[in-house]
Amino acid sequence: MRSGLLSRRNVVFGTAGLAAAVGYGASKLAGTVVRRGMPIDRLMPGKAVSGSVGFGLSGAAGARDALASRRGAPFLLHVWATWCPPCRHELPGLAAFMKAWGADCPVIPVAVSSGSPDDIQAFLTRNDVVGLPAWTVTGEDLKMLSGNGALAIPVTFLIDNAGRVRATAAGSLDWAGPGAADAVRRVLAATTASAAP
Repeated sequence: MRSGLLSRRNVVFGTAGLAAAVGYGASKLAGTVVRRGMPIDRLMPGKAVSGSVGFGLSGAAGARDALASRRGAPFLLHVWATWCPPCRHELPGLAAFMKAWGADCPVIPVAVSSGSPDDIQAFLTRNDVVGLPAWTVTGEDLKMLSGNGALAIPVTFLIDNAGRVRATAAGSLDWAGPGAADAVRRVLAATTASAAP
């Protein structure tokens, strides 16, 4: 394995460890495994922890986009994988959240180590996850966000209007919870305010 590259094995081990920790902690608190994700407010902005992130995205049917095109407004970059059980559980809530928000939704879901965009679109269709874009990103591009280390997924990054990572939430988020849209608005407003001169 080449050093510096995000490998599926590192992502798998990171995901398995995170899932075990979240499941164990939830079962100790509630007597059963709680399947709701963390509050979205966990993404409140702190100091920038990266330079500008602008890598490209590949989509189904040859679609292309780039994170650099999002500059000027903060957004959430949500990384998931088809083989990740917590991700699979989270996807329907995320898809419903994005549908309810509308075309200008500030969440960009991207799959990693999951095959081609067309493979991902087929996975979403088979699992009745409607409206979630089939964007993919390479592990090479993600290493900037993960500091060249293992990346536990799902993970969501808060990216500011200059393209810098300002917060990270490892694990599922509560996209379907009451007030989820308001929480995203608060996080984005705080990011915009903290970026002002």
